[in-house]
Amino acid sequence: MNSFSIWEIILLSLIQGITEFFPISSSGHLVIAEKLLNIREPQILLNIVLHLGTLFAIVIYLRKEIRDLIISLKNFLISPSKNLKDSNTIIIFQIIIATIPTVFIGYFFNEPLEKAFGSLRTVSISLLITGLFLLMTRFSKEKERNKLILHPLVIGIFQGIAIVPGLSRSGLTIGIALLLGWKREKAAKFSFLIFIPVVIGAFIFEISKIQIHSQNWLILLFGFIMTFIVGVFSLVFLIKIVKRGAFSFFSVYCFIVALLAFIFSYKI
Repeated sequence: MNSFSIWEIILLSLIQGITEFFPISSSGHLVIAEKLLNIREPQILLNIVLHLGTLFAIVIYLRKEIRDLIISLKNFLISPSKNLKDSNTIIIFQIIIATIPTVFIGYFFNEPLEKAFGSLRTVSISLLITGLFLLMTRFSKEKERNKLILHPLVIGIFQGIAIVPGLSRSGLTIGIALLLGWKREKAAKFSFLIFIPVVIGAFIFEISKIQIHSQNWLILLFGFIMTFIVGVFSLVFLIKIVKRGAFSFFSVYCFIVALLAFIFSYKI
């Protein structure tokens, strides 16, 4: 692991805490930052720690919803027939459905997609696609009913595709939910909920590859705390933006960063 200064950790933590939830691609911004900081080797453990920080931000922010889901799961396991149509049981079912294609894409396409993480041109093109996708959400309309299986499956596929750096996970998952007619707040919260099993799974998968001894755990802990704090504030802010129907405004930012990343790719 590279030796990071405190300012580099602060910068990377701020980027992860803000961009994981804002629809502007955390992976794309981390690639740009690592290029600017001249970080040559992939920082797997650091990226895992920063993602765990955003995971804990979700758990704290959605603690009531998560508690209700756990209670419903417990009740369902005790009496499946009686609790099958419970609204929270349905959400758990939808989270599982959405997670399946994400895991499939991540497991079978992880290596070729990881190779793309070092390319600024890939990031710039992907950010451009994200921006166009966000712009499309301006034409979304809420529907009274959503498809129980098909919609979570589609959302999960989009979450899996977002492994490509520059494609925003929150942008694609919230965006496609809005285009499918989901209510704004429901779309945002579902996007955050399906992030939880993905991060836990990625942590288990990646941690086995890492030599965890001789790591600078103090600086990693600092990065975790920073990302967690910034992530909580980002979540609160994003929910307000989604409720106001201003989600598509992030497209302008994506277009600007895409252009800058493309120009910068020719300078290194």
